Amino acid sequence: MLYNNYMVRSADTSQITELKQIETLRRMGLPGRAELTFQLCDNLRQITKAGIRHRHPDYTDQQITQAYLRLILELELFQQIFPGCEIEP
Repeated sequence: MLYNNYMVRSADTSQITELKQIETLRRMGLPGRAELTFQLCDNLRQITKAGIRHRHPDYTDQQITQAYLRLILELELFQQIFPGCEIEP
């Protein structure tokens, strides 16, 4: 695959498969690729929260959300939103 004028190949994907993936993504168009991106983001958020729940089975849903936000936000911003919160992700 050409990326910024450099050939980039996936280490675990054959060239034929990679070309089919590119073709499929192009056929999806911008709306389809955007929808796929949103689905992947939702999946990642769910997986991350499941990991937090696994590590902290005693956390409430609110604490799971706070722990998730602690992972994705800068510490300063997190502390502004949740002053005094010492949650462990």
